[in-house]
Amino acid sequence: MQKGTKLDNGKPLVGDMIYSFREVLVELCKVFQFGVNKYGFDNWKSVENGEQRFKNALMRHFLSDKEFDEETGLSQNSHIAYNALMILWFELQRRKKYDKR
Repeated sequence: MQKGTKLDNGKPLVGDMIYSFREVLVELCKVFQFGVNKYGFDNWKSVENGEQRFKNALMRHFLSDKEFDEETGLSQNSHIAYNALMILWFELQRRKKYDKR
């Protein structure tokens, strides 16, 4: 049988990354679910000055002297990582807007 060809060199290893970080992603999903329950689905995308406000939230969790967030019971690091995801989302949206010019 002849070997097949798959031209995927240099393409993102999305599946491998998800598999490698599955426990981390579950923790991020818990933060996401808390936010959905409290504020509604995707509410965070329309927060005024969202990027700056989520940077401030990230730093509040980073500077906390407690290992776990009092409101959610989840680790501060889970909140830090989730805020970083939201900040990255805002950056990507800004880039898309800029690239269209």
